Amino acid sequence: MSAAEEHRVAIRVRGLRTQFGDNVVHDDLDLDVRAGEILAVIGPSGCGKSVLLRQIVGLEKPAAGTVELFGAPQPDLSECARRMGVMFQDGALFSTLTLKENVEVPFKEHTELPPALISELADLKLVMAGLSAESHHLKPAQISGGMRKRAALARALALDPELLMLDEPTAGLDPVTAGRFDQLIGELASSLKLTVFLVTHDLDTLFETADRIAVVYGGKIAAIGTIDEVMASPTPWVQDYFRGPRGRSASAAHAGAR
Repeated sequence: MSAAEEHRVAIRVRGLRTQFGDNVVHDDLDLDVRAGEILAVIGPSGCGKSVLLRQIVGLEKPAAGTVELFGAPQPDLSECARRMGVMFQDGALFSTLTLKENVEVPFKEHTELPPALISELADLKLVMAGLSAESHHLKPAQISGGMRKRAALARALALDPELLMLDEPTAGLDPVTAGRFDQLIGELASSLKLTVFLVTHDLDTLFETADRIAVVYGGKIAAIGTIDEVMASPTPWVQDYFRGPRGRSASAAHAGAR
């Protein structure tokens, strides 16, 4: 990340409040996501990580607070779709469409490109996501979970977004497939100069991909910084997360790899 990018804010959240009935999920939450970084968002179950992602995307409206993208007020959903690529936790692929047809959907909804060009671009995005040409005409039920994740990523990248929003991208994958997917995210973020907002619980993903980590806890951002900075946070949940058996194992494996 360049020095200029480091000081440029891609996503600015201020005073966010989220409430469902009597349940307050976010309370005066502030967050800055720097342009060009991979920011991983972690926190205990039910803390509102995925809700925060959906509010940034514009799919849900908070009770209070503001969201800005690159210094401007959050645009409408149509404009967000052009600037953001979103990969939901389960992939959210259309089961009746082939992988290629799934990737063609954003082009058909948001552009007036000719069908032949849309077809070529869809193939290109699938190849970028690591899917061979033989798989493009298969349907989601005919492929593995890892391939479905890659197809969902290809669709998220269809319109060349500035921001890539990933909700638990490695959930349900075996460790080897998850590791390859982490590597793919890092390579694409670097080559395409993407800003990535990544919700995860996967410790290996944090060590492999994240430039910074934000911890959602107690309705706010309880800690934010590099992985070493966050690991030094006195927040009890953070200590339990990183100092438990899985956290120690991931940390040791990452240190060994270096």
